[in-house]
Amino acid sequence: MFWNKKKDDIIYPAFSPDLDLRLRLPKENLNKMRVLNVGIGNGQSGLARQLPFLIFRKLTHIEIHEPYILGAMEEEWDSKEVTYIKADIRDMENFDYDMVLMFDILEHLPKEDSLKLMNKIKCKQIIFIPLEKEFRANVYGAKSQDHLSLWTEEDFKSRGYQTQVLKDFHKEDNRVFDALWALK
Repeated sequence: MFWNKKKDDIIYPAFSPDLDLRLRLPKENLNKMRVLNVGIGNGQSGLARQLPFLIFRKLTHIEIHEPYILGAMEEEWDSKEVTYIKADIRDMENFDYDMVLMFDILEHLPKEDSLKLMNKIKCKQIIFIPLEKEFRANVYGAKSQDHLSLWTEEDFKSRGYQTQVLKDFHKEDNRVFDALWALK
């Protein structure tokens, strides 16, 4: 369970172990790691709400949508050094990090772009992604939120990722989708 430091109230009354990052992140000392978080998002997901409470040596956020960066800059972060980059992750060349977190990101990119991106990243990768059976346009009313690619567990397994499927994880608009953790 995580606590909101600003209001002293509970963020989640019951926190699903499937989304608990303390159970998903590597066992090394996180406070010695340089971490890239791809896509800050609007901070409402169970994954996004945990990041301010984890202590990394350096936490860098890259996001293409400026309002999300500005919102994240207002957060209190426990990490020693927090930086923000407004850019498209596909344009990034230097991945001088110990770990790259990609939560709910790869479905927003064309699959070919995502595969190139994953190949460029040579450090530890932790991915969380919905496994959808159909393309979804205009998700949350923003073009940048369109779900452009459909993924399967085999897409990740065949590239050497460890995977875990969470059955019926996403429930939205009377539709149900599985989700996937992938680690490399």
